[in-house]
Amino acid sequence: MKNPNTLKWNDLKTGIFFVIGLGLAAYIGLVVGKNSSLFREVTRIKMVATNIGSLQENNFVSVSGKKIGIVSNIDFLNRNDSLLVVVEMRLEDNFASIVTKDSRARILALGILGDKYVDITTGSGKPVEEGDIIALDESKTGLDNLTVTVGEAIGKINTLLDNINNGKGPLAKLLASEEMAGHLEQTIGNLEKASAELTLFTREMQKGEGLLPKLINDKSFASETEQTISSIKQVAARTDSLLRKLNSEEGTIGQLHSNPALYSNLNDSMADLDSLLIDLKENPKRYVRFSLF
Repeated sequence: MKNPNTLKWNDLKTGIFFVIGLGLAAYIGLVVGKNSSLFREVTRIKMVATNIGSLQENNFVSVSGKKIGIVSNIDFLNRNDSLLVVVEMRLEDNFASIVTKDSRARILALGILGDKYVDITTGSGKPVEEGDIIALDESKTGLDNLTVTVGEAIGKINTLLDNINNGKGPLAKLLASEEMAGHLEQTIGNLEKASAELTLFTREMQKGEGLLPKLINDKSFASETEQTISSIKQVAARTDSLLRKLNSEEGTIGQLHSNPALYSNLNDSMADLDSLLIDLKENPKRYVRFSLF
């Protein structure tokens, strides 16, 4: 009779397989949970931030959208009475060499409601080493900036609606005042009428008769009109030049206009000449004598 307390080989095999299964389950859990392999060589680097925006451990790290590692640990740091967040990232060694010491990191989101991840923009310095700290660009970009903009817009809309409900502003008065609404309706009607009249005027300009349509549509008539205007300008320029000469002291006419003595002498000479002609008509013998021999 066998001792019931004796360990059987089947039981031992079951126990061995159970332990191996536990080990495999633990390994798979670590690989899946950490999103990486335990046997890959890694380089650990860090970044310091004031706000990581719901970034969590095991979220992935990328360069130009390609995954090169994961966020392995997140912890707090007190520095100069300020609470900071230290994010440790584990980079796969075959990709760690492309991340430089002057690289900059950003925390982005996968879609509107997606998980956060760290995206690294490489620089031109030396590759990072174990324990290096890279800078974090905490400026709001992409969907974060869009969220802020949408929030501000919603706030402005709420303020506008509150003002309308409280009767503040011209829009609220327009909605509440029938008289103002009537004035607005009348103004719109006048604008429509003016638009129709302008359309009709434009059609008449294109197809109608008269001086203005000819100037617009008839190129030869417009050219003749332009020549006529040019001639008028030339005549006006000559007239202006003549008036300048008349107003100046140059020439006889100018002297008559600006020299009273010359005008008086000329007037006296004309009077004497007129008297001489009268006397010549009355007494021609006094001035003309005929002799045959």
